[in-house]
Amino acid sequence: MDPSEIEAIADKAITAFNETVDHDTAQVIVAKFTLDGTLDAKVIGVDQQTLDVAVKAFENRMTSECLAPVGLTLSDYLDCCDEADLPAIRSLVVKGDWKTIAEHAQRIRTALNNHVDE
Repeated sequence: MDPSEIEAIADKAITAFNETVDHDTAQVIVAKFTLDGTLDAKVIGVDQQTLDVAVKAFENRMTSECLAPVGLTLSDYLDCCDEADLPAIRSLVVKGDWKTIAEHAQRIRTALNNHVDE
């Protein structure tokens, strides 16, 4: 699938989620994801393939907008993040706060560059 197909499926899944899942349940799902990074397709009300595509769309967007411009892959970025910071990072992803993630990625890139220079 090309990125535009992935985005379209993800957008449709997110819209359906927002329209069908009550606010309190949605908050619990988002809170659980923010805390531990897990999502359950059955709880969300989609099939696993749709959930996987939606997750991939977020990963693609994060990579293209925040990580690739500073020369990081998602794997590089996550390897450099403190595990204790992951809930805050997941919260930024859910909010779509790509600017803050990009700034964090730039700080990681700078730290990596400084480490190599030493």
